[in-house]
Amino acid sequence: MFETIKGVIFDLDGTLVDSMWVWSKIDTELIQTLNLGITPQELMKDVAHYSFNETARYFKDTYGLRESVEEIQDIWIRAAENQYARNVPLKAGAREFLQQLKDQGVKLAIATSNTRHLLSVCLQANDIHHFFDALVTTDDTAAKSKSQPDVYLLAAESIGISPSDIVVFEDVPHAMKGARLAGMRVVAVDDIHTNLTTEEASQLADLFIKDFTSLLKEPLHPIQ
Repeated sequence: MFETIKGVIFDLDGTLVDSMWVWSKIDTELIQTLNLGITPQELMKDVAHYSFNETARYFKDTYGLRESVEEIQDIWIRAAENQYARNVPLKAGAREFLQQLKDQGVKLAIATSNTRHLLSVCLQANDIHHFFDALVTTDDTAAKSKSQPDVYLLAAESIGISPSDIVVFEDVPHAMKGARLAGMRVVAVDDIHTNLTTEEASQLADLFIKDFTSLLKEPLHPIQ
C-alpha cells in the first residue's frame, strides 16, 4: 500500500494524538449546563467532521445560545488550551512512525478541523512540529467540513504531491469520505471516542489500525 506513497496527511485529534477526551469532557460539561438531554457520543457523531467555527455555529443555532460564535469558540479554546499543552499525548507509535516516514523522504502534512492555535500548542508540547512540511486547517478552505475534499486537496497542494500518491490517516467516517473524494487512499485509526466500527472502516478505508505501532517496519495489508 505504501510502496508508491510520496505524501501522508494526518488528522490531528483522535488520529495523531489522544485528545478526543478533552472535547468529550468539554461537551459533557456543556450538556449538563444546558440540560441538552443527549450524550457526548451522540453529539460527536453530529459535529466530528465540522470545522471549529462550524461546531460553534451548530451549538449556537441548535441550542439557542446567547453567546456569539466567536465567544463560544473562545470559551472552548480557553478550556482546551491547558490540556493540549500538558495532557494530550501522541498515539502509540506515532513519533516513531513519523520519523520512519521522514527518513524515507515522504512529505508530511496535517489537515485538521481544530484551530491553528491549539494545533500549534499540541505540536510544540509533543515536540513534533519539525516533522511536518505543511499545516492546514478547515478554516483555510471554502468548504469548512472535512466531509468535503477541500482541506485534503489544499494539504496536497501545500506539500506538492499528487492526491493519488497520498495516504490520509483519519478516525472519523465523514472525514474519510472527504479524503476519498480527494482521490486519496485512507487508513482508519481506532479511537474510543469516535466509536468507529470495523464495518465502517472496511467500507471507507484501505486499512484499519489500532495505533501506529503496527506500521513500524511491518508490511501493510488491506482490511479483510
